[in-house]
Amino acid sequence: MKPYLVDTHCHLHFRSYDADRALVLNTMEEKRIWGITIGTGLANSAEAIRLAERTDGIWATVGLHPSHTTSGHVDEDEGEVPEHNVTVEQLVSLARSSKKVVAIGECGLDFYRLPDDREAAIKIQEEVFKTHIEAAKQCELPLVIHCREALGRLAQMLAEAKYAKGVVHSFTGTWEEAEPLLDLGMHIAVNGIATFPLRKGQDPATAINRTIEQIPLERLLLETDAPWLAPAPYRGKRNEPSYVEEVCHHVAKVRRVSVKEIAEQTTENAVRLFRLQ
Repeated sequence: MKPYLVDTHCHLHFRSYDADRALVLNTMEEKRIWGITIGTGLANSAEAIRLAERTDGIWATVGLHPSHTTSGHVDEDEGEVPEHNVTVEQLVSLARSSKKVVAIGECGLDFYRLPDDREAAIKIQEEVFKTHIEAAKQCELPLVIHCREALGRLAQMLAEAKYAKGVVHSFTGTWEEAEPLLDLGMHIAVNGIATFPLRKGQDPATAINRTIEQIPLERLLLETDAPWLAPAPYRGKRNEPSYVEEVCHHVAKVRRVSVKEIAEQTTENAVRLFRLQ
């Protein structure tokens, strides 16, 4: 059965859902919402695959979150991530272990939380990102990219690698930052952040909604990043993939089109990019 919506970025295999994962999945099934549960380390990518293999309408990715390569910070919902580096061989082997793996990532660049030696940390992140790009090339899979405070450098690296198949998730940048990525061929995914009010002192011209207005609809994806970033009216609570419906409604309002149009096009985009079947 064709889904109504696809949450292209959630973390259903994380600890946050251990107590009621079956209920969360049942709600998704009732609402005809498919999900991609995103790996942030090799061990938990394997957990994501196990969940996807036993659950209809759920797929998985394989990757190492960039912050884990240069920071000791781990969110308690995520659990321990023992890896600080990965090889192409490790990523390819894990990705090819299951037909339910539909992308390489979460990978990318995160310059928000860096140690004192920023230059060395950035070099490490860039090398690990190149490893993910090579694995994606070998597996012919799209990339799921996390990028914080590094969108310009991200566009440069994708252009240099000549591989811009994938999505920049949780996008909050301006149109000027989005346009080079779209020109390369990337998709842009938005989530509950778009429903948040402007930050104190923020220029309204830089709001993510101004970018949402201009993203070509055939390149737009929806996500939740659950268990984090719950959209209004659930802000402050644990996020769930079914709340992607709120993101869909918000995008439709911003673009002044029907919810049906946003739902149908973004679902088609997700199914095509990740070859969901």
